Amino acid sequence: MHTVTWLIEVSREYKMPLCLTFIDLEKAFDTVKTEAVLQALDHQSVSTQYVRIFRELYSNFATGISPFYDDIAIDVKRGVRQGDTVSPKLFTATLEDVMRRVRMGQRESAS
Repeated sequence: MHTVTWLIEVSREYKMPLCLTFIDLEKAFDTVKTEAVLQALDHQSVSTQYVRIFRELYSNFATGISPFYDDIAIDVKRGVRQGDTVSPKLFTATLEDVMRRVRMGQRESAS
C-alpha cells in the first residue's frame, strides 16, 4: 500500500496522469486462453515451428478423473499446464502481449 500511496503522490506532484491496475494472479494459469498464448508467441516472433508444436500440444488436451471407478475424460480448453516447466514462460509471454496492446491503445487514444 505504501508504494501505491507514493505513486499517487508523485503523480500529483509532477501533474502526470496515473493509471493503476490490479491483477489477481491466484488462478492465472487456469484461466488464460490457449489462443491468447499462441497469439502472444506469434506476436513475439517465436518461430512458427514452435508455435505449431504448442498448438498441437494444447489443441487435443484432455485430462481424466475416476469418480467411483468410472473413468471420465474432460477436454481442457484453457489454461497452461500446471507443473510444466515452460508454463510460467507461456503465461509471462501472454501477459507481456496484453500489456503491449494496452500501451499501444494508450498511444492511439493520446493522438
